[in-house]
Order: sequence, then structure tokens, then C-alpha cells
Amino acid sequence: MEGFEVQNAGSLVDALTAQGGYSTRTKARKAIKNGAVKVDGNVVKIPSTPVEPGMEVKHDRGRKTVKKAPESYHNKSSFKHSEKSPFEIVFEDDNFLAYVKPAGWVTASPKPQMSTTYSRMKVWLEAQSARNRDLHFVNKIEKDVSGICLIAKNRKWRKYLQEEWTEFRQGIYILVEGHLPPDDFLQCREEYGEKVDVAYRTMRATQQHTLLKVDAPYEAVHLVMPSLRREGCIIIGKGKTAPDPLKREGIHLFALEVIGMQGEEIMIKSRVPREFLNLMKGGESPKPGKRRGGNLRFGDASRGKRPSKTKK
Repeated sequence: MEGFEVQNAGSLVDALTAQGGYSTRTKARKAIKNGAVKVDGNVVKIPSTPVEPGMEVKHDRGRKTVKKAPESYHNKSSFKHSEKSPFEIVFEDDNFLAYVKPAGWVTASPKPQMSTTYSRMKVWLEAQSARNRDLHFVNKIEKDVSGICLIAKNRKWRKYLQEEWTEFRQGIYILVEGHLPPDDFLQCREEYGEKVDVAYRTMRATQQHTLLKVDAPYEAVHLVMPSLRREGCIIIGKGKTAPDPLKREGIHLFALEVIGMQGEEIMIKSRVPREFLNLMKGGESPKPGKRRGGNLRFGDASRGKRPSKTKK
């Protein structure tokens, strides 16, 4: 079988057409449906399956029919104990696991036939250990957003993590069209009317775009958007009229500080998405500016149960 490493995010049929040597999408689509294509070692028969940079695709252009139906994409035997996890793991202990959901994937679904990041991780985890039999997804993020997702390894921790979720501090990368002053605050308003200042850091800026590191929970993005618009900035891919150079939303949940049952702090972080870095190539990192005094809290999810820093 021939093979290649995916260079650009998109669908499997697009990757085969661009990198696999197929002259038409029709031929690539037939190869996929005939079971002649594997992604990270697993047979995939859905042409629209999302693929991400770094995934390994193998295919057999000479294969026209399938003598025997391949094992299901969800079948437990489709993963082996020693195989690499289907998505990047950034934290794991005996109680829960954190992985990075790429944009273009559904986190979890009640439909058993749908391939999701949770269903793939669940099958992989069950293949790694007989103890992984009571798995539960904890949080969900939208399909066109990437970021940290948690899987609890028992019901006790699922209940705890979900009930305490709003107490955990989060950090998000936001990619906007437009520019903001380096290292400042966005003046926002909570749903119940309270004014708060959301701290951000300008990571990189090009002539057209700015990459921000924002001290706010993913669930608060809709409250940050009006403040960004007042500054002349639009989150890329967010909304029908927003610029969409990456074919995804410019949002990534990169950090999560979990407070354990014994009060221990567990800091979980992930890298900047590769597509963000590619768009920001050639950009500069603005010099840090002097922050104005302000209320750094953004709801209960910003700094957990720790006291807020308020202006004196």
C-alpha cells in the first residue's frame, strides 16, 4: 500500500486527491468506499471523514473490490494495545484523561453510528486496559472549535468534574481579523449585567490578523465577541459573515486548571493549533504593554475559588 502524511486539514477525499495521486475525486471516493484506504491504521469508508495534519493515510490504488468487509471503524479490535492514541493526550491519571479535539470533529453524539472524538478515544482506551470499562465524556466543544476535552474513568469523577466545571480556570486562544493594543483588557458585561475586565495577551500580529491569549472560559466567548467588535476585531470563522481563511473558528481551548477532590491543582495545557501558526507566519510578537488596573475575574470559571484581583 502507498502512504502519505496529511499536510492540510480537510476531508479524506480531498487529502487523497491532493496527495494520494488520484486524478479525480470520484476515483478517490470509490477507493475509500471499497475499503482500500486506512487512516492511522484503521479502515475508513466515509469520504467526508475529517483528517488533520500529521495523520497517516495508506491506500491501495490497484484495489477495486473488497473480498471481506473490513472491521468497523468503531470495533474494539480495530485498535491494538500498543497503537498511538487517535488524538493527542495532554494529561492522564487514574481518574480522568485530557485530549485535544481537532476542529472538524464532533466531540460526542447520542447516535452510535457517528464517529466522534469521544467514541474513538473510548475504543482506544478500552483496548489499552481492562480497567477502562466505565468511561464518560465530561465536556463538549463545538465542531469547528478545537481544544481540551476530558474523559472521566468512572462515574464518581464524571459527576465531580461536571458539577465543578464552572470553578475551573480556563484559557483560550482567539484568532481575530483586526488589531488590539498589546496586553490589555476587554471591557465586557456578564449576562446578568455586571461589568468585568477580561485580560488578554497579544501573542502575534500580522498586517491583517492578531492571535490573542485570553483569560476566560470557552463558554464566555459569546460575551467577549461584542467587546472585540467594538475594537474593530472579528473572530475568524465565527458567524456567517465572519472572514473564514481557515475553514474553522479561530478559537482553541488551550488551558484548563482542574481542582481535584483533595484541593490539588492540576494544570493542563495544549499547543497553539498548527493552522493558527501557519496563518500567523511572518507576524511579530508585540512588546508587552502596561496593563490598566481592573477586575480580572470573568464569572466563576476564570479563577475558580481564588479571590479576584480588583482595582484599588
